[in-house]
Amino acid sequence: MSRDHTVPSPAASCFDGVRELVRRRAPGLAERVQFHLAPAPRPDRAGSSGPGRAGAEVETDHVTVGVSGGELRVEASSPSAAAVGLARAFEDVLGADLSWDAAPHIDVPASLRDRAPQRVETPLQIRYHLNPVTFGYTMAFWDWERWEQHIDWMALHGVTHPLNLVGHDLVLVRMLRDLGVEREAAARFVGGPAFLPWTTMGITHDLGAALTDEALEARAELGRRIAERERELGMTVVLPGFGGQLPAELVGTERMIDWQGWHNALAAPGDPLFAEAAASLHRHQRQLLGTDHHYAVDPYIESLPPTTSPQQLAEHAEAIFTAMRDADPQAVWILQGWPFHYRAAYWTEERVHSLLSRVPEDRLILLDLWGEHAPMWHRTAAMYGRRWLWCLAHTFGGRFGLFGDLAALDDDLRGLRTAAEAGTRGRLEGFGITSEALDDNAVVYELATRALWSPMPPRERWLEEHIIRRYGTAAPEVQQAWQVIAHTLYGPGRTRSTPSPLIARPWTRGLPFASQRLAGEALPDADGPPSANIDAENDAEMLGALAPLAHAVRSLLPVLRSGEHRDALARDLAQLAIHVGAQSARAPLRAIVAAAAEADGERLRAEASTLEALLRAVDAVAATRPDMLVGRWIADARAGAGTDERLADALERDARSLISVWGTQDSGLHDYSARHWSGSLTDLHLARWRAWTDWLARTAEEPSTPPDLEQLHAQIRGIEEDWRDSTAPYPTTPRGEPAAAISQLLDLADRELPRLAPAVRQNGPDPA
Repeated sequence: MSRDHTVPSPAASCFDGVRELVRRRAPGLAERVQFHLAPAPRPDRAGSSGPGRAGAEVETDHVTVGVSGGELRVEASSPSAAAVGLARAFEDVLGADLSWDAAPHIDVPASLRDRAPQRVETPLQIRYHLNPVTFGYTMAFWDWERWEQHIDWMALHGVTHPLNLVGHDLVLVRMLRDLGVEREAAARFVGGPAFLPWTTMGITHDLGAALTDEALEARAELGRRIAERERELGMTVVLPGFGGQLPAELVGTERMIDWQGWHNALAAPGDPLFAEAAASLHRHQRQLLGTDHHYAVDPYIESLPPTTSPQQLAEHAEAIFTAMRDADPQAVWILQGWPFHYRAAYWTEERVHSLLSRVPEDRLILLDLWGEHAPMWHRTAAMYGRRWLWCLAHTFGGRFGLFGDLAALDDDLRGLRTAAEAGTRGRLEGFGITSEALDDNAVVYELATRALWSPMPPRERWLEEHIIRRYGTAAPEVQQAWQVIAHTLYGPGRTRSTPSPLIARPWTRGLPFASQRLAGEALPDADGPPSANIDAENDAEMLGALAPLAHAVRSLLPVLRSGEHRDALARDLAQLAIHVGAQSARAPLRAIVAAAAEADGERLRAEASTLEALLRAVDAVAATRPDMLVGRWIADARAGAGTDERLADALERDARSLISVWGTQDSGLHDYSARHWSGSLTDLHLARWRAWTDWLARTAEEPSTPPDLEQLHAQIRGIEEDWRDSTAPYPTTPRGEPAAAISQLLDLADRELPRLAPAVRQNGPDPA
């Protein structure tokens, strides 16, 4: 069945999906809320300057919310704006926390106090959400219940254009079958859900579990439900397009792109097979998932194109868009600008302009993907004069890290609103969240999605109110602790995470921190996992903040023990304590390397015991949290196989691989998605540290025997391969008492902190 979806015409019925959201999230409010379509945008708001904007009216998405006579009235310009109005009411009237890790149901009192109507608005009409790789690092194994919660989060936070990759695996398999590929070979080429994002972008293939027909159909049905719910809420669903990747058996090896050891074949733009494959893909996708006419295609992403010719780049992009338009005359191409940053040396201005030159102006939207850290718009004439979105990338790979520059983010969003109204940044049309994972740092995303709308409260006031809602308590010690947290982890310049020592991969006699990959730059060739890392070892501010943070966490343990709080307090304190504990491990690690250099085996083994105690204490804190259990991740993966145990084992291997080796032993992605999860911390990361310290100790105790580095490498590889091949079960329910586990971890960390930053007082400096 073909599904050509369009957003409903402006009428009362367009709010039906938002009404259902109320019934799901706040059923006690369902009969006490009225939705009304707002009048046309005010005529006195006009653009002033900027390409194509002079004298043009600037439309705004807007909503006015008030309470009168015990009834909530929402007057909005669109379903998305109406959902944002609901969010303001849920927060301001009901005191609800709307973070993605908050409770899904909101209590509603018997009566509502009258509240004067309040209007919020934004000129940022497109609000994009989801990086393709989020469908691996976070969402690979989500079921409908989890998806339903997040779609509601999207609506309440104003998302208009969500990406959806779920079900695309079946689309790809059917496309390959149309091209003559055998069913089993097609399923192998597409691989499993953990790695689908990279195959969708054309940079991997034959990676992960080959899904059965039953599993593929189940994924497609889930994808349909996701798309239908998003459309009910007035969203425009963005689906993948075709960039040219096909099996080499079909197109040969003349046009190849490489990424992390995978060699990927591209059909030539003039090859009839290019158009045939694209037509098949769009036909099957339309039948399974419908269309809202927006397609994400990233033909190279982090790979170098197979040509240096501007003409050939233009021909490839033209082939992509022509195939897209032939399948859907209303097609709009959404293209990540990431390659132009990641491979900046290749992507000269001439090549970028050539790539874009044959795609109509109104049919392409560029994403300035890492706007908060490495914005491109200011050095590319506002993204080459094309339609574009400023995006928040923030988190890479899902690795643990508490960070974010709240003040700069607030300023960035204020600047975006002003520029969109005035037309001073070219064809800026919106904002996007393009984080690689959505696991931590809820405060960053709550601030960003609120600051899209004006009026925005002063940041300090907003943060104070957010913390009260998040924890369900106005205890003064909570605000005092957050003064420290906000000025350290979320302070100026904190746009990149501090790598965790615990998940570093021991590989030589020296400290392994320099080989921890973050993100943002092309990787050099190197022995072992390559580096794109800032030198966290010399980050004095980070080290100096550990003692104040430990003190702040301790100050909140009485509140945690009281039980008079929401679960978010327990989650945040666990993560804060883990940050302190993990970073304090730098002290014994440094001492281990020093002892090895001095051939002091006894001291080395003592320091190794200290490291192990810290790591086990971190694991014990993680064990108290359902969201920090590797057993949950694995169980969710296995559930995707139904009753097929063989497929379940394969999906489990994919789940373990993604957070450990990632792909193959000779790729550069080891631990790129490593987590501070109970179970993997001890059985994988601690096992590697033990192998390393034992190897160093033997070297120290037998100085006449030259150290055998390859012996260490073989042992590390063996530990990693054994762990990802294992199907040994892990707990799926939390265990332990949170306050006790946190206190024990901080006790251990306190002993190490003076070795890292001896000049910092243990009660911490003044947070200001």
